[in-house]
Amino acid sequence: MAQRSPVNLNLDPMSRSQSSASIKSNLTVDSTRSSTSSQRRRGLLGKIGTGVQSIFRRFRRARTTLTEMEIQILLTMTNFTREEVLQWHEKFLTDCPHGYMTRKQFIANYKSLCPKGDAERFARHVFRAFDLDKSNTVDFHEFLVGLSMTSTTSSIRDKLQWTFHVFDIDGNGLLTRRECLEVIESIVRFNQSLQGDTLHPNMEQPMILAKRSMMNIFDNVGDAQNDKLTMSQFVEGCLKDEFISKLLAPGATNTTLVNTYDTPLTSS
Repeated sequence: MAQRSPVNLNLDPMSRSQSSASIKSNLTVDSTRSSTSSQRRRGLLGKIGTGVQSIFRRFRRARTTLTEMEIQILLTMTNFTREEVLQWHEKFLTDCPHGYMTRKQFIANYKSLCPKGDAERFARHVFRAFDLDKSNTVDFHEFLVGLSMTSTTSSIRDKLQWTFHVFDIDGNGLLTRRECLEVIESIVRFNQSLQGDTLHPNMEQPMILAKRSMMNIFDNVGDAQNDKLTMSQFVEGCLKDEFISKLLAPGATNTTLVNTYDTPLTSS
């Protein structure tokens, strides 16, 4: 997420004698300072508002029960049965009693699966797809939707549409070559770590193949004018590439983005 440029707070008064000729100039400076101060106040209020919204989201997520309507919505949005929804909810609250999972907890879960690999790099990208409202936390609804998308019962197209958000680092709805190269490298590295292939003499071969396949998608289905991929182009390109499809779509052999929550969630 792009960071705002810091507001210039260098408003120290000048200590010097003023001649009558400089009064007009100082009046202009005072007017500019007043405008800057007003902007600063508006910026501060904006930050306070953002903070309050974040706190509100966390308190809102603190509920530990599911209403019947929420259960019905989850049944519609996921591939889980009613019994599975309730079981996952109980399991989720066991490790996340506040009703939401922090980014730290999410990353820790992946790191526990692969303590020797660069799991944190990979988990940061996956977390982005789970965090649907961009609150930097994942509540149970977001968790279960993401879990459903990475399960073997979802269609390949649905999985690839969800995976698009893993690749969309800046969240603008378009993928650049740089974003795809960064994410695909983290996926391959994590996959190799899970399989214990970090010392394999040919470990770079899958990396080269994955990166080449991603670049081919840009060349074959991407927009030549802006050299970026929309979601539909990303999905279309991945479906045409068997290697990428098996790497990204859960349910294919040796896939990486399969759900990793068959073990207890990691608390922090």
